[in-house]
Amino acid sequence: MSANFIVEAEVRTGSGTAASRRARRAGQVPVVVYGGGEDEQYLLVDQNKIMHQLDVEAFHSALVQLKVDGDLQRAILRDVQMHPYKAQVLHLDFQRVSRKDKITMTVPLHFMGEEDAPGVKTESGIMSHSMTNVDISCLGSDLPEYVEVDVSGLGMGEAVSLGEIKLPEGVEFASTVQDSDLELPVASVLAPKKATVEPEEEAAGDDAEAGDAAAEGDPAE
Repeated sequence: MSANFIVEAEVRTGSGTAASRRARRAGQVPVVVYGGGEDEQYLLVDQNKIMHQLDVEAFHSALVQLKVDGDLQRAILRDVQMHPYKAQVLHLDFQRVSRKDKITMTVPLHFMGEEDAPGVKTESGIMSHSMTNVDISCLGSDLPEYVEVDVSGLGMGEAVSLGEIKLPEGVEFASTVQDSDLELPVASVLAPKKATVEPEEEAAGDDAEAGDAAAEGDPAE
């Protein structure tokens, strides 16, 4: 189940670029909320508070509660626009959702048991992640913060595929995930790369050895 996040917001009275700029200068972020069979709603949230929430991974795939004038409405974060070089949120999009609505979300993958995998623990292999998130479909009430991937049994050269992941109850892969995608590796154990010596370094080493040999062969003056 998703973590319980509450986003406190207030109704935005002005509209347009000028109003948005004034709001940002005042430390607020323009927000639009849509969906759920209702009209779009334009809100403002506190810049500092929302930045802290955005730093939490689960917030991006959670069913959050927007608190507006004491009323709560469930929603999911759909889009975040950040300033190109400042640590500033420019705009947020939320989609209203009921616990009875089926939604599609991209959620992160959490890999469990990496240190216990034989390929890593006893064979000095390196765990490689081919995917870090996946598209799922479920009811709002079943939305998970993340999907676990058990890699504790992987040996050297072995992999776990997308189709082998055990999804939480009530959760399925989204329609964007094709049957062929289920065969793709999500994580695998790779052999460590051997250190290689560059040709120039080898040549330099050979020249040095040849020089040492010549010096040893010269008679002392």
